[in-house]
Amino acid sequence: MVEGECFLLDQGVDLIIGRSRSCDISLRRTTAYLKTPPAARDSDHDFNTVSRRHLRILVTEASAALQDLSTNGTFYNGDALKDLLKVDLKAGACTIRLGTRETFQLCLLERSDPRLKDIQPVSVVSAAAKAEGQGTD
Repeated sequence: MVEGECFLLDQGVDLIIGRSRSCDISLRRTTAYLKTPPAARDSDHDFNTVSRRHLRILVTEASAALQDLSTNGTFYNGDALKDLLKVDLKAGACTIRLGTRETFQLCLLERSDPRLKDIQPVSVVSAAAKAEGQGTD
């Protein structure tokens, strides 16, 4: 369901990815999901292995901290993510899989990269505001 999607994450972003529409990146708001007939969505077992709140990502300069929040598994370059993992994005792209199928690349791109043309950064409430309960659903 996430094939072809691209999300721009700025430095300092602390976000949650999952099926819930309340997530900062909700797989239920992707173009492919919205174009899929409701009956097909409901019966898509692989999509439903993505937890409502599946993965937390905190982006700092050229690294990202990954925290699995799911019961269905998060995989980093094919290996199960068990503990908080800090990833050096300068070392190259890494592959993240949520559940049994939903896979994406996490990578560091220069601002001038043509793939970023017309893409706005994911808008999220800051980590400090979340901690103070100022986030919105």
